[in-house]
Amino acid sequence: EFVELEISTDHDASTLLAGLTSVQALAQRERYGANEIPKKVIKWYAIFLKQLTGSMAIMIEMAMVLALAVQEFSDFAIIAVLLTVNATIGFYEEFEALKKVEGIKSALAPTTTVKRDGEFSKRQISELVPGDVVFLRGGDSIPADVDFLAGDPMSVDTAALTGEPFPRKVPDSKGNRRVLGGCMAVAANSYCLVQRTGIYSELGSATLLMQQSTKPTQSVFERSIVDVCELVMTIALVFLVAVYIFMYVRGEPVLDTLTTILSILIAAVPVALPVVMQVTLALGAGEMAKQQAIVTHLTAMQEIASMTVLCSDKTGTLTTAKVKVFYDQIWTTSNYTKDEVMEWAALASNPHTTDDPIDVAILQSFTEAFPDDYRHRITQYNVTKFVGFNPEVKRTVAYATHVKDGATSQDIKVSKGLLDKVIETGDDGGDGPWLCSNVATIRDKVEAIDKKFSTKGYKTLGVAVGKKSAATGNWMMDFAGIVPMLDPPREDTKWVIEQIHACGISVKMITGDHQNIAAETARLIGLGDKILKRDVLSSLRESNEKDQLVKHADGFAQVMPRDKNDVVRILQSLNYVVGMTGDGVNDAPALKQANIGIAVEGSTDAARNAADIVLTTEGLCPIFTAVLESRKIFQRVYSYVLYRISATIQIVLVLSLLIFIYFQAIKPLYIILLALFNDLTMITISYDNVVPSRSPEQPTINKLLRNSCVFGLLMTLESLVFYEMALHSGLFSSHFKSKGKYRESLVYLQISIAIESLIFITRTPEQPFFASVPVTSLVISVFVANVAITILVTSGIFGTTISFEDAGLTWAYDAAWFGLIDIVKVPLTMSLENLFPPRPTNVGTRTAESTAAHVRPEDQTNHCLDFSTIDIGYTYVSDARSFISGRISSWRGSSPFSSFSSSSKDSNSTSRYPGNSVVVVPEDNGSVV
Repeated sequence: EFVELEISTDHDASTLLAGLTSVQALAQRERYGANEIPKKVIKWYAIFLKQLTGSMAIMIEMAMVLALAVQEFSDFAIIAVLLTVNATIGFYEEFEALKKVEGIKSALAPTTTVKRDGEFSKRQISELVPGDVVFLRGGDSIPADVDFLAGDPMSVDTAALTGEPFPRKVPDSKGNRRVLGGCMAVAANSYCLVQRTGIYSELGSATLLMQQSTKPTQSVFERSIVDVCELVMTIALVFLVAVYIFMYVRGEPVLDTLTTILSILIAAVPVALPVVMQVTLALGAGEMAKQQAIVTHLTAMQEIASMTVLCSDKTGTLTTAKVKVFYDQIWTTSNYTKDEVMEWAALASNPHTTDDPIDVAILQSFTEAFPDDYRHRITQYNVTKFVGFNPEVKRTVAYATHVKDGATSQDIKVSKGLLDKVIETGDDGGDGPWLCSNVATIRDKVEAIDKKFSTKGYKTLGVAVGKKSAATGNWMMDFAGIVPMLDPPREDTKWVIEQIHACGISVKMITGDHQNIAAETARLIGLGDKILKRDVLSSLRESNEKDQLVKHADGFAQVMPRDKNDVVRILQSLNYVVGMTGDGVNDAPALKQANIGIAVEGSTDAARNAADIVLTTEGLCPIFTAVLESRKIFQRVYSYVLYRISATIQIVLVLSLLIFIYFQAIKPLYIILLALFNDLTMITISYDNVVPSRSPEQPTINKLLRNSCVFGLLMTLESLVFYEMALHSGLFSSHFKSKGKYRESLVYLQISIAIESLIFITRTPEQPFFASVPVTSLVISVFVANVAITILVTSGIFGTTISFEDAGLTWAYDAAWFGLIDIVKVPLTMSLENLFPPRPTNVGTRTAESTAAHVRPEDQTNHCLDFSTIDIGYTYVSDARSFISGRISSWRGSSPFSSFSSSSKDSNSTSRYPGNSVVVVPEDNGSVV
């Protein structure tokens, strides 16, 4: 157990100043270890081997073994290349994720001045142990968690760890001596005692939290896809076994049986799906980079589309991280104006300093308050003496000669600083002493105003001005006013939060700053007023009460890195998809744990390395843009996955049924080429035209599987009808009946054209295909692929030449079925939705609740395939045409989330938001599908 050294008296401090001997330091090192963070080492080859043991990888490996067994070496080579590419992509993603933890170590200085055996010397920070005495100067990084012992009081920039924009004085007014490792000493000439090192320090615990992250390596959508693929592959294995038994009973040669099984096995595995998905996401990441959002982990491309809660750090994220005077809220006594108080505060600031945030903020705000004549105002004063800020007296003083508009000069004295030290200085050793002449009449009012400002989180400065008495020669000081200061919100923060709320995403502030400051910032940006202190959070154990507290709070203040991480974990346990923004070391663990870690512009290396997305421009606006773009990408990827799984179902069923019914096999090379041609042409889906959903995308296995089965079964029926028609109708060449190779090639052409065209149906599964105009490159790629396949089978490259007449009839047949499938898809899919209503969401609860408890009574009836509520035929088509026409015009004239209502005058259909199901509600019976 870690034991800290106690410093309760000055005697304790002077005793501890002796430091440690080398023997004592060695004993402490053996007990607590080095002042460093242990690495989590995972061998690179272990990561690569992991990519070869997944369900899809095992199926591909089985196909490779079978290809070798039947001596299909070209098939083996193609499958091996696909497996290698898939494994390489997965290896790269996981290996890059492990490297993210390393960046946090950059916050530690490499060496520091340590007292050992009675002498100070430079040593590596890894050699520090509890009990060492270190000497720190201004500009030094704090090498461990230390306590102030002696020397000048310290001014410490803690923004990187706690998020506070103001430097912290150590020791503070309450006697707190602690300075956390990773912070920066702004001003110091101090001796400090090392208390906590390595993993025992606050920075160390933050890194351990990152290493212990439970963040899944797959996105919600990706896991859903894998589950569906595994289910489809399992069913395919059943067909594979059935085919093997069937051919074995028929007495087919073993080589022919294995070749047929290889075809079905290849068809069962969407071998190119991981590659195409990763390429699609990478292209989407390139598009997001143009919007100033750099994606470092492609999983985030899918997760941000499903994000339901955004947890945001305050300082540097919601705010500018630069202190600012709120000119409109300056309070003045009756004899003075805001202009005068602002002017005098600037006069009492040092224009040559760059490391004093108060003076920098005052001068910056002064130039903003008087943009046209700030230079003229300040040059009316000739400063003859300036007394800088001192931690003991807590004020600055400027003596100046004031010449206004060429009039007679007048000597004045101006002071700004802590209110009590400006109103009545006492004999504190600074410039003075004085007591403001108007103190008796204004003290109570000043204290009340100051309290009001402090409850809102403002830092306040008092400003006093004086003139020299002609009779006594002494300075007569008057209290002039109070200058409120705050780290202001960014200009676009309030608007962006409104837009994010409109996207169905709640926003919570999580900051290390004071509760009052956080509450006022939340008020200014319209976030909510329920900002709680970390004490409320840390006082509760894991319970439903704590869950509800986190769920309903608008934010938390005065938190440490572990608290931010806990909030993210709790929200994730409540089934929220959590995004986290931040810029400092204190944010790194939560960024790592969140589903989507977002490092804002100007972030530390630790934050950038822990994040999934790095913003390269100020403010939260890129997050809103990223949400819209990711939802577009989600819809594009969803369209492709629906297409790919539907095609897989079709190919497996067609190959199996052709064996069972017609004893017709298709050679494996056709299946591999089918998959490659289809998937390569689909890369252009990354640029497809889509409208972002208004609400977070919630991928569900059931809906994806149902829709895939609908399209897969319809396509299977199309191919079987084609085979039967070609065999018996006499429309096709007689070669189809007499030559098995001819049948193989023509069936391959039919399936290939049908599958290539399927993408135009799946990209709008709940609307007619013409409801959304596809991108030109997608149309061209599909057309070129179909032409290329036609040329291959009509040129005899595969050994059999298909006649142009048969090829033309195949094109016409597939075109007719394309129109038919597009007409029936909406009533079929929506009737299935009526038959299998969506289950109540688990978002906001730790455990799933029963479906029955949340189903409305009116939804419990009529759960059958009810086509009576679907408007089919010419009315359906004309309504759909009117719908998309109105949609396009609405999109051109409004925001991305404008609602699009049907132009039907009888109002038989409801308005629809992009991304939701089309709902048709005839008013005469009230039925809902």
